Amino acid sequence: MRQPCAVCARAEWGRTLGNDYIEAARVFHEVTKHSYTSVRSTPHYLDWDNRPMPYKIYPEAGAIALPRDLGLSGEPALATIAAEANPDSETALDVAALTRILFSADGLTRRTRLGEEEYHFRAAPSAGALYPIEIYVAAGDVEDLEPGLYHFSPGDLKLRGLRRGDWREALARAAAMRPSLRQAHAVLVMSAIFWRSAWKYRARAYRYCFWDAGTILANLLAAAVAERLPAEVVTAFADAELEGLVGVDGDREGMVCLVALGRSDNPCAPSPEITPLALESLALSREEVVYDDLVKIHRESRLASAEQAARIASAATPAVVESAALGETFAFEPTPPEQAMSLGETILRRGSTRVFAQEPIGAGELASIFAVSSVHPRADFPRLTDTYLIVNAVEGLEPGAYYYRRDSNAFELLKKGNFRGEAGYLCLEQPLGHDCSALLVYMADLERVLGALGNRGYRDAHLEAGILGGRAYLAAYALGRGATGLTFYDDDTTKFFEPHAAGKSPLLMVALGVPLAPARAS
Repeated sequence: MRQPCAVCARAEWGRTLGNDYIEAARVFHEVTKHSYTSVRSTPHYLDWDNRPMPYKIYPEAGAIALPRDLGLSGEPALATIAAEANPDSETALDVAALTRILFSADGLTRRTRLGEEEYHFRAAPSAGALYPIEIYVAAGDVEDLEPGLYHFSPGDLKLRGLRRGDWREALARAAAMRPSLRQAHAVLVMSAIFWRSAWKYRARAYRYCFWDAGTILANLLAAAVAERLPAEVVTAFADAELEGLVGVDGDREGMVCLVALGRSDNPCAPSPEITPLALESLALSREEVVYDDLVKIHRESRLASAEQAARIASAATPAVVESAALGETFAFEPTPPEQAMSLGETILRRGSTRVFAQEPIGAGELASIFAVSSVHPRADFPRLTDTYLIVNAVEGLEPGAYYYRRDSNAFELLKKGNFRGEAGYLCLEQPLGHDCSALLVYMADLERVLGALGNRGYRDAHLEAGILGGRAYLAAYALGRGATGLTFYDDDTTKFFEPHAAGKSPLLMVALGVPLAPARAS
């Protein structure tokens, strides 16, 4: 079944104009905005009998059971979330360490049964608990693991073999011979199965897929630090080459990013020729609905060649320059990392808070969450986002709207006032925004982003917001607090933070606070 494009005046749907045709991202962003009117005029009813499976299953692929005695990191979570391992570190990567990283990123942390339904919860949050992200492992120099391309199965903690051979060189070639990919022990390939999210969120699900990838990366990068392994996120690559390697069509399942994991002293060998993948996966549901706007933006943001990828990775993106503060600024001493939970305990305990208690958190706690969550990750794209927040109840910080200044780790007051009502309204009138202690809002000047990176920048901005939001999640839970991700009324959010946020678009909201009841995972 296919849903028609929302904008009929544009070029015919099947025509692809490419990454530089930034009108594609402008149109997609506009037609997928939420407003008070749109959410009431376009109701959507969920077909529960057609809900997609949360796992991709290759029934004919050979399986390798990963060790279940994980021994997750005991290091303080706040010390790992924003840190970086030495990029020249040649720490070996073995199957046990790889398992800890994969589990921390997307592992199945617990099951629960409500009535006749069994619910599976993962290590990282996902919009609607739909889990659209898949992880593939191109192992080249991993102790006790044959070089090959594998699919990670979180449901049973196994790797399923898709191709034999060392594929690091092929991945590096698609990314203009990115050094980190050639030198990695293994390269993780992340994709999105769009239908999993579109089942609930329709075309707007495209944004959420990159949020979800970002929250997974937040966990993954912290786990890599705990293993003393450098990691780099790479988003500039020729999509078709990766699609061919992994065996996906690029429309139903599209590429999101690569992660170069570790630094090997064994250079990668030339990769075998990429032939069609003989293995097939099971259908996700009875019927898939194709949302043309979603497919269109993914096609228009694909990169056609390694040369184009090289241009994007080296694009002279205007830096986000923080002008002099116009309002009063406040800085606080962060809570010491040793007072927080370990990374392993945090990942196992993390959930998504469903009800907040309208109680305050400490200013030091808020400072810690922002300090560790706002550091730009090691990646081939520059900083693209800014962070705003509404403070409802933070001890030592007056209620109001603020801008977070990353250059000085300070909160700049934009306007004073009790804005609980506005916070609740902006996040689609959900009580979570009203009841939380602080509502984080990640925003970007999309015109600046698109002008520098083309439509690819639209992916990158949402991915960065997901990484920062995922880190905020981890930091909040490490401190014994709660967090949850939220969607929003787009233009109303921009208007609320104007004039400071004029020209910027909200990308993701994360509510922080004191849970009223024990957190539930998502």
